[in-house]
Amino acid sequence: MMEKNRTIKLIENVKNMIHKNIINGVKGAVALVAMALTFVVCLGGSVDNAEAAQRVDRHFVDSLDGTGYYVDVKTINVQDNAVTADVYMVKSLYNTMYCYGVVYNLAEQSYQYTYTKIYQYDTRKLTSYSEVPSMVYGYSNAALGNNMIMAEVLRFCQEYRPDSQNTKNNTYVGEWLD
Repeated sequence: MMEKNRTIKLIENVKNMIHKNIINGVKGAVALVAMALTFVVCLGGSVDNAEAAQRVDRHFVDSLDGTGYYVDVKTINVQDNAVTADVYMVKSLYNTMYCYGVVYNLAEQSYQYTYTKIYQYDTRKLTSYSEVPSMVYGYSNAALGNNMIMAEVLRFCQEYRPDSQNTKNNTYVGEWLD
């Protein structure tokens, strides 16, 4: 009888020990999963924020008919026969800001938009994005309107030097956009 009680107590102790180990194992697994999820969420959030938000350094170039033209000077790339840059057109009357990836072909005196982003101006929230290239436009001296301004944007890109002389045109240093 005593041996039976010992056996029962031993079985109960083993059973309790197994339950405690299972419970502690489950708690540890839950904690591990929670930490992993936290890490993934934090990492994913950082990646999303880094990809979604870009720091821009826009400098004013010119304006025409209520539209301000700016260049993100961090995107200017001048080569032998081509110039590329992100050009912003701000239509504050319509609370809209357009960002165009522009490629100038110097030999042909033309430019083309390679992508378009449209933002709500007051919140800087991206409302539209397209990677459909535009048609090719000329920017020669005979061109009028928008093309004339784009020739001025090209001149700005070719002459820009990141020194204190250009800081007077700087409008939104460090602005984050979606």
